[in-house]
Amino acid sequence: MQRQAEFEVLSSLLSDVLHGKGGAALITGLGGYGRTSLLRTFGEEATARGAVFLGASATRADDDPAELFGQLLLHPRIPASAAEYLSEIWVEGGRPPSAAQLHRFWRPVQELADRTPVVIGIDDTHHAGAEVLRSLLYLTRRLDTAPILIAMTLSSCPLDERPQFSAEMSSQPHCSHIRLEPLPPPAAADAVRRALRPITQDVKPSGFVRLSAGNPLLLSALVADARAYRPPAGTAVPGGHFATAVWRLLHRGHPTVAELARAVAVLGDVATPGLLAEILTIDPTVAVQGLQSLEASGLLLGGGFRADAARDAVLSKIPAKRQTELLLRAAAVLRDDGAPPTRLAALLSKAGDIDEPWMVDVLRDAAGQEERGNFPRAVRYLRLARQASARGGPEHAQITSDLAAAEWQIDPLSVVRLLPDLDEAARGGRLTSSQTENLVTCLLWHGQRENALALLASGVDLGAPPDWAEGFRSWLYPSLVPERAGPPDDVRTAGTAAIPGMEIDDDMLIAAEQSLLNTRLDDSALVPALSALSMLVYTDRLDRAGTWIDILLQAAERRGSVTWRALLSTALSIIDLRRGDLTAADAHAQRALSLLSNRSWGMAISLPLSSAVNASTDRGRHDEAAALLAVPLPDGMFETLPGLYYMYARARHHAAIGHHLTALADYDSCGELMRSWEIDQPALIPWRNGAALAGLRLGRTTYARALLAEQLALTEPWDLRTRGATLRIHAMLSHGADRVAMLCQAVAAAEQTSDLVGLATVLIDLGRAQRAQNDLVGAEATWRRAGALIARTGMKTPSDAPSQARSTDDDRAGTMELSDAEQRVASLAAAGYSNREIATELCITVSTIEQHLTRVYRKLKVSRRPHLAKALDGLT
Repeated sequence: MQRQAEFEVLSSLLSDVLHGKGGAALITGLGGYGRTSLLRTFGEEATARGAVFLGASATRADDDPAELFGQLLLHPRIPASAAEYLSEIWVEGGRPPSAAQLHRFWRPVQELADRTPVVIGIDDTHHAGAEVLRSLLYLTRRLDTAPILIAMTLSSCPLDERPQFSAEMSSQPHCSHIRLEPLPPPAAADAVRRALRPITQDVKPSGFVRLSAGNPLLLSALVADARAYRPPAGTAVPGGHFATAVWRLLHRGHPTVAELARAVAVLGDVATPGLLAEILTIDPTVAVQGLQSLEASGLLLGGGFRADAARDAVLSKIPAKRQTELLLRAAAVLRDDGAPPTRLAALLSKAGDIDEPWMVDVLRDAAGQEERGNFPRAVRYLRLARQASARGGPEHAQITSDLAAAEWQIDPLSVVRLLPDLDEAARGGRLTSSQTENLVTCLLWHGQRENALALLASGVDLGAPPDWAEGFRSWLYPSLVPERAGPPDDVRTAGTAAIPGMEIDDDMLIAAEQSLLNTRLDDSALVPALSALSMLVYTDRLDRAGTWIDILLQAAERRGSVTWRALLSTALSIIDLRRGDLTAADAHAQRALSLLSNRSWGMAISLPLSSAVNASTDRGRHDEAAALLAVPLPDGMFETLPGLYYMYARARHHAAIGHHLTALADYDSCGELMRSWEIDQPALIPWRNGAALAGLRLGRTTYARALLAEQLALTEPWDLRTRGATLRIHAMLSHGADRVAMLCQAVAAAEQTSDLVGLATVLIDLGRAQRAQNDLVGAEATWRRAGALIARTGMKTPSDAPSQARSTDDDRAGTMELSDAEQRVASLAAAGYSNREIATELCITVSTIEQHLTRVYRKLKVSRRPHLAKALDGLT
């Protein structure tokens, strides 16, 4: 990148010299602004136009006048005796040279100028010592006597400036001061276009200008990277050339500036001038000046690196030990200044190696705060604190327990490695009762039932188990809960409502929503939250449950709790199933399974699996259901409540593919377990309906009739979903008008629920019964209504269903209408917004966006986002 205007100033001075007039030029600018390149180009021009160019470069490592001026006198047009005299006056004399000595020293140059014009170019003059500068000033004051031009480059960094020398030079009437500034954006953009047009016509210079801030060195490097790596559409992508340019810029700059850049790269946002001054033991004014220089050079912006690639380039050259020193020193300084634990812990975790007791305390305090805001950070802090604490001591045990609780939120499998240490600590009395309860929870989650029971029986003082611990055991392992008569009315809570068999009334529902309102994402909140959601789901308040799940999902996504997101996605899948939205149910179940590995799910894996199996079964995708049922399960799964859901889903799959005897065995096993656990409630799992239907298929009418009568007697008045399904199967035992009447009762019950799949199924049966009674008009209307529901739900139409019950184009046309929320989401998605951007725009969760898009794709009959725009146009 040439400096044409500045070069023309030098060229004009050269013309004066060629006509016998002396002069001087002082070229100033920051690193990377092109001082050296400009001087080199000018030297080549001077030589080409007939002048003798004497060049030298000062270095910070050696400011010996003899070394610098020796470079000038090595030119073959200078007598060798000049170099010998140079050694005499600066090396052997030991005192500053006198005016007479300086006159004698410069005489060979002046004699050469008598024969031919001379141009002297000295680069990086700010590195030169005082005697060199004095000698140069001596010569410049006498330039009117000989055709000599002196061009010197000088850094404009405040830490490199030679203010007295610059002032003296600038005061000379024949001295021109050339100040190099960053390239203006238009000039930089034009330079990029000219450089890249040979390889691409589609150049986007804005990125080059922004990342370089007009620094020619950085700009040239970005262009070189573009030439080398050919990024798409001519965009700026920093690469190896850019990294090298950053290193060159700092290497040639003032050491303190380079050290400041390294400290900023390591410390990040906390790197204030005051902190940098203290940890680097420099004057605060120097720190400010150095940072200003870095910002002016284009490396920094607003206290941080303008480009991540620049920061990474600097970091790559800092030894790990030095990075750790800077981080620990910064943490210590900030601690003395009263900085909060979270700020200190961020530095300590980056250091990765702590060596003082106060650091462990800081990390624990910060982790406690982050558990209310960011679980991944809490885990990082606790892992480091645990590593630094004394193994076997109370502190180590406490930290390990806290770490297990935080890690469980991200990946329950990671907790397994900690369980032996926690078990030993619990038996040794180094854990609190609540921490021991947490340990029991983790053991049960991962199927280590015997270990959990052994710990509970070991004599460890747990006190009275908290409600959440008792609730978790009853939820996961109902057999662990002793005989249960049900709590008195005045002590019923959302947690105890998880125990099926209790009457759920309005007070309980209010308590459930209050519990959800106060939910925090920690272990103790899991069971109460799931219990409260279960109450809303089982009483068919699906919209309220979905609203609360969205709220909890927002918190889980914000705080990084993958486990909660997986569980809540499973809950969404169950809600979708109960609504009859089978596509969304399958999508949410698959989402839940993708968030955690099979082993991470532990004994709860059967929850998303069973939901996915149910969705596939109702959609008629029996191969998919069989594949899901082939997923290996942990040992002891069928001792758990999630295992019960899995067994019921497996039974439904077997029944759907005609394996009625196998299905009946699973249904009966469900019943035996539920009775033995004293949780035999149809609202939980209506196993009797499935068993009765399987019995009918196998010709066991008496068996089926007894089960259905028992089911109707046990079904709560509010459980219209189960009542409708039971009446539908019971109608199979009736004939003629009695069957129609009972099916009409089943339809009336189903219509008061959100179960579209159940309603469609009973409508098909009603249509058959109406046709058998020669009510052909009524049958056809009923079947068409069923067909419309089948189109909405995505369920598979029974193979023996009448043609009127099969979804038609007209039926599916009804699904084309989008809700207002779906329309907003679809429009943004069609415009190219990502799911996360749409969630931010509409202030809802990413999970909700996914749910809306699933429905939109189904309604518009598209499978990919690029097709949305065209499909939406077709609606207008």
